[in-house]
Amino acid sequence: MRIDVSKRLSPKELSTPVEAFTTPFEFTFMIDTTIEEVLHTLQSKKVSDQVEFFYVTDHDNVLQGMIVPKDLIYSPSKATLVDIMDTDVASLSKETTLEKALKTMTHHQVLVMPVIDENNRFVGVLEVLTHDHELLYQAKKNQLQAAKEDIFQFIGLTIEQGKWNSSWLEFRYRMPWLACNLIGGLICAVIGEFYQLTLIEFVILALFIPLVLTLSESVSIQSMTLSLRFLHLRKIYWIQIWRRVVVEWKTSLLLSAACSIIIGAFYFALSVDIKPMLAISGSMFVAMIVSATFGALFPIILHLLRLDPKVAAGPLVLMMADIVTIAIYLSISTWLLI
Repeated sequence: MRIDVSKRLSPKELSTPVEAFTTPFEFTFMIDTTIEEVLHTLQSKKVSDQVEFFYVTDHDNVLQGMIVPKDLIYSPSKATLVDIMDTDVASLSKETTLEKALKTMTHHQVLVMPVIDENNRFVGVLEVLTHDHELLYQAKKNQLQAAKEDIFQFIGLTIEQGKWNSSWLEFRYRMPWLACNLIGGLICAVIGEFYQLTLIEFVILALFIPLVLTLSESVSIQSMTLSLRFLHLRKIYWIQIWRRVVVEWKTSLLLSAACSIIIGAFYFALSVDIKPMLAISGSMFVAMIVSATFGALFPIILHLLRLDPKVAAGPLVLMMADIVTIAIYLSISTWLLI
């Protein structure tokens, strides 16, 4: 049976071995089969273009590798599958729980994975789709990856929701997210109290606080989301992390400059006093760059610490973005105005 991740899975289902969800897969071929024989078989069966790959086994049904359709087209007809197959095939043991299997499939970014027994014999496949899976196959090439990423998001949500079999457990899962925002808000209030004299003398600064916070939060979440996609790579090298940070710095510089110019122009239209304008625009420029950098780095740090960045990164990034933004905004404004 196919796993529909758009539906809520129960804790019992998540703890069930994948053997119970394994479906037969008819497009498997012997290792010594020729390309010509494979193409003849596929033509006679009228294979759908939805089939993205085929599995290769030996005469004992032991999984040996996999091939993709394009390999068949560009290979000599007399060549055998052993000559063109990819032997690096991720697989699942039939005893693996569904929860662990879904996490493995998300890590490898695949929607279908072979299932093997204790002797590495091919049993079938575990296939993950949503209720509108036909739209996935109809998607254009430039939309296909985005559609798949939506399904992987569904998988993560399905796993977490499957653990919520009571209101208390759901409360325990969701409350830490709100607690981070609560703590961040209280710390911002303390920082605001410290700069109370500045806010009293320049009330205009308080009027722009919601806007400055919104922009910093938005750019930090954007950076965090891009880093989470970056973490889908199977192996991450330090040079890749450095390049990711450099790209984020360049992008945040452009975004911060554009927002600062717009806010500065808006303020200048209301008042000709240039000092508050420079304080608001300049502090917002710095705060957005710092928030974007933190948003880009924090998921990577959690990943290196072997923590789940998809769960912990969001609330912590927002909390730190608020604290850092308020501190930078009020300190720079105080330095320029008083």
